[in-house]
Order: sequence, then C-alpha cells, then structure tokens
Amino acid sequence: MTWPKVGVETLPWSPAYEMYSRRAARTAPREYQASVAPFIADESLELADETRALVEQATVEIVRFDATDAHRLIPFTPLLLRSESAASSRIEQLTSSARKVLEAEVTGRGKGNAALIAANTRQMEQAVERARASVDGIVDMHRILLAESAPDIAGKLREQQVWIGGSDFSPSGAVFVPPGAESVEKLMADLGRFMQRTDIPALAHAAVAHAQFETIHPFADGNGRTGRALVHVMLKERCLTTSSALPISAGLLTDSAGYFAALNAYRDGDVDPIVQRFARAAVEAIERGSWLAEELEALRDEWEETLSARADALAWRVLEVLLQRPVLTTRAVSAEFGVSVETARNALERLEQDGIVVSAQLDKRQRAWRSPDVLAVLDEFAEMGGLRA
Repeated sequence: MTWPKVGVETLPWSPAYEMYSRRAARTAPREYQASVAPFIADESLELADETRALVEQATVEIVRFDATDAHRLIPFTPLLLRSESAASSRIEQLTSSARKVLEAEVTGRGKGNAALIAANTRQMEQAVERARASVDGIVDMHRILLAESAPDIAGKLREQQVWIGGSDFSPSGAVFVPPGAESVEKLMADLGRFMQRTDIPALAHAAVAHAQFETIHPFADGNGRTGRALVHVMLKERCLTTSSALPISAGLLTDSAGYFAALNAYRDGDVDPIVQRFARAAVEAIERGSWLAEELEALRDEWEETLSARADALAWRVLEVLLQRPVLTTRAVSAEFGVSVETARNALERLEQDGIVVSAQLDKRQRAWRSPDVLAVLDEFAEMGGLRA
C-alpha cells in the first residue's frame, strides 16, 4: 500500500585528505546522494489484506505464548532475553558457544566474541527493562548499549554523515546513505510522535517504527542493536508482551536477505513487506520459544528422576536456577538462596555426583559447575535461528 517514499538530495562532500593518497585525493568525489526521509507521525497506515491477516495471526500467537508457554518455566524472561541478545549479536557476525558466553558472564571477563556477546546480553537486558518508546527512551537505550564499547558516542545523536557499505572514505557509491545529520533531530521528534499512536496494530506499529528508525540511522554507530531493542520496548509498552521477550532477531536471521529487501521496499513506499517480515519473524520466534520451553521442561523432569538428594535439600532448588543460568558458582548459589558458601558447594557437588552438572576451574580463584544438557539445548536453539543470506 502507499506510504511516503524516501527521497534523495545531492550534498557536497569534503574528503578527509589525511585518509587519501595524493592521487586518490585528486579524484575523490565532491558530492554524494543522501536520503531525504519523510515525516510519518500523521500518516495513515493502510495494510494489504494479506498483511492484516498475518499481523492478526501473529498477534494471537504472541498473546497465547505470553500467557502460556512463557510461564511454563519461571523465570523464563531472562533466558529469552539472553537468547534474543545472542541472536542480535549473530546479525553483527558475532557467534560463540553458550558455554563460553555464560562463563564470560560469570567471570566478567572472557575473550573475543564470548565477552562481546556477554556484554551485549547484559546491556540488552538493561535497555529493554529501563527504556520507554520515546526519543529520550531511544537515546537512553543507545547510551546503555554502547556505554562500554563506544562511550564517546553513547546516547548522542550523530553530528556527521554516516553510510552503509561502499568505501570507508566517502558515502559516494554506498549501499544506503541515511539523511544528513542536520535533519536527524526533527526526524527523531517525528518518530517519537509516531510511536505514541494507538490506532495501529501493535506488531505493525513496532515494525514501521523500526524501519523508520533504521532509515534515519540517528547514531554514529549501534543503530542495528538499538533498533532491534526498540521493537521489544514497543511490544512491551503496547502490552502485546508482558512477561517475556520474543527472540524476534532470530526470526529475522532466518531470512536476512528478505529483511533487507523489506527495508528497501519500505523506503520505496511499500510498507507491507516489512510488516509481513516482522509478523513471520514473530511466529517463528514463538515456535522456537515454545520448543525451548518444552526442551527445558523435559530436562527438569529428567533431573527430578535422577537427583538422589533428600526432599528438603538445597540441590532441588538449584535445579530451577540451572535452567536459567546453566553455569553456576558457589558464590552465585550462596547469593541466590542466602546460604553459606559451604552449603552452596554441597548442593552443587550433590548435583555433580548425580551427573546433572560437571565442574571445572574458570580461573585461579573460581570454580564453576555447568549443565551440559542445558548448554546443548541453548546451542541448538541458536542454530535454529542461523543466519541465512
């Protein structure tokens, strides 16, 4: 259906000569084409019949999942948020095993991708929990998400041109060039007004807000992570999700080419593809989330048959924590249940004797007990949403 198109304008380009050779500087382009994003706060959103049907189906499934499968395991929300953050990281080509990521979470250190994903997870949880669907909320999300990796630009709207693809030296020939920095503040204010509307189905509302955000590209970096976190905040604020976080990024991963094509269609004035892509991603996310709940519930049943501790032993209570945090230390168990470190160690050793966990030294000072079963399920869950170009 008709939606305002993104236009283009020709702007002057002043190359940073220190980045060029003399020859390259002489031939460097002196102008480029930037996008001119439309204001959408008051636009009428008319969806095709097929799109409306998909949105309605996805909405029913989200509400059902939020009320049923999301409560089969308590607490399930942190686990889904961790899975969503891991999937979001995969979009940025960051992958690692569940074991390495969770060990990085426990130690607060780690190396390479595992440490980056652990940081992304922590930041995603904080951002989704604290932020609101507003311009200030988006800025706060960005500040949280980039506070560690890029503190100089965290929580600041960009003041320079950015672009996607092409050369590192010039936006000329880039895959996509967002609007000039001078229009970012007004476009974000307009997006803020659009996000306050209540006359649009919640899932379609989140999809369009996400597409407009990615078109504006308001930050110098971190727009992808912030735009994906924004979807969760909007679904939560519109009360479509209340107790869980759908791993929608994993759904987008299954057809990355389709997602980028839908963004391009949005910019060409066709809003249906991006809304359809999000509706399908939501349904796929629900299927994966339900599968995860079923697998973990089956594991818990197996453990209950295996554990030989007496009925009132702490080890039984630790089983529930293992489903959410399959890498535990004595300190973590001690803090969770308000018991001594010695009591926590006895519980973990009981679980190890019954074959439910295995232990290993994380560093010179810390020993951890991990559940290979849960870690295997989480790795399989990640592979279900594997990146396909």
